[in-house]
Amino acid sequence: MRNEKSIKLTVSGSSLSDSLSTGHFLMKVEIRNLGVIKKAEIDLKPLTVFIGGNGEGKTWAAYTLSAIFGQQGYGHYLKAYLDGNTQQAYPTLDSALQQLFEEGNAQIDMIQFANDYAENYIKDVARLTPNRMRSFMATERANFNDLEVHLNLAETKAEFLEKIKAASVHREISLNRKNSLESLNAIKETGDKILYFYSEGDLLKKLPEKAIQQFVVREIFQILHRAFYAYIYTFPTERTAFITLPVQRRKVRIEELLTDTDQSEVEQRGTSFIEPVNNFFDMILHSYQKEHRRRREEEINKNPQLGEYVKLADFLEKEILQGTVAFETAEVRDELLFQPKENTKLEMPIVSSMVKELAPLVLCLRYLVEPYELLIIDEPEMNLHPAAQVEIAEFLAMLVNAGLHVLITTHSPYIVDHLANLMQAAKHEDPDSIKEMFYLERTEAFISQEKVSVYLFEDGTAKNIIREEGTINWETFGKVSDDVSQIYASLLKVKD
Repeated sequence: MRNEKSIKLTVSGSSLSDSLSTGHFLMKVEIRNLGVIKKAEIDLKPLTVFIGGNGEGKTWAAYTLSAIFGQQGYGHYLKAYLDGNTQQAYPTLDSALQQLFEEGNAQIDMIQFANDYAENYIKDVARLTPNRMRSFMATERANFNDLEVHLNLAETKAEFLEKIKAASVHREISLNRKNSLESLNAIKETGDKILYFYSEGDLLKKLPEKAIQQFVVREIFQILHRAFYAYIYTFPTERTAFITLPVQRRKVRIEELLTDTDQSEVEQRGTSFIEPVNNFFDMILHSYQKEHRRRREEEINKNPQLGEYVKLADFLEKEILQGTVAFETAEVRDELLFQPKENTKLEMPIVSSMVKELAPLVLCLRYLVEPYELLIIDEPEMNLHPAAQVEIAEFLAMLVNAGLHVLITTHSPYIVDHLANLMQAAKHEDPDSIKEMFYLERTEAFISQEKVSVYLFEDGTAKNIIREEGTINWETFGKVSDDVSQIYASLLKVKD
């Protein structure tokens, strides 16, 4: 999922620094003509919440953002650029390529490059998104021809440039020959604004010009793209069923699960899950891999912040799941088990629905997530008791305060109402004195109002419903409660 590989070439090393401080990262997004959504203007903040009735476009909006900011958006744009199918030109990039071909080395000031091109880059990515939304959403019937997505980075440009400066790259491309000194390298150190390219030996003469261009463009675009969100993990509503399946390959086709359809026939027909579900499978697959878990331990030793995410996974298990989620080595493959008490271990298919709901989040925090990555969670309240819904609201705020970004869709009045409590608590002059009022009793769950946006999707648009004082005005659920009470009162009158 994170590593790039080539059959003929060896590629190694690339990372994003964790040295940034947690900020109030903000992007303004305008979505037009997406299903029932005619026009929606959204401020994406560290914690973004989409609410509204069924069929109002919440999930489609969340998944469209995933299509733009996720690695699929970057990969699709990279290919389009190399094929000459983008609108935006990058003269600085062209000059660096020419210098590399002529002199064997080149450098790009990535701060200046991002300042000049970042906003146009992501706008160009968004412009191409409608062309692949049918494939992304695995549909032949939905129409995305009129979809428009516009983005504005102006209010958060300074923090964006800090992320560019904090990025580090150590990438090498070389011929697959033992003891070969022929290589092409890309180097950028954390805190350095310059991205260097240089060759060793005669590799530039032996590689096709297209391969060299692809190497250079990929490194530059990836720095830009990951400065928006380092990576995106999606938790679709299907997660509670699919966490019970042993994951053996990257993409799982629905006919393989439900019928005996021949794989070649399935591939020919092209029926697959939507990309957010495939992203979920990738996440679980990497969690299953022993080598990946071993590398994670090494990364934690180098980066203390990753250890904080492991502690959050432990906290989720102890305080909400009240048991542990762990792998146990079996004869054929590792098996994911839940241990509610010392002498009891249960397979995933037979655990409670709450464990199935939250186990993927445990795995993501423990084995995968890094600072400034985005978690898109569709209905985190699924299968949770109201008390657990309140707890998960506090826990998601803790994730944001630990440097992650979270976007959720929800129908839960408990989550939204309690979010208002958490924002009010963050304003209290003595947070420790009030923490016992809250379910998890952690001041880390108190979240600044500046980090939160809540949007009500209805009537073809999205409306910001956080009032200036921090209360949340959502009549869509309050009306239902009033209706139920009114019906009961009316029935009592009829009885009398």
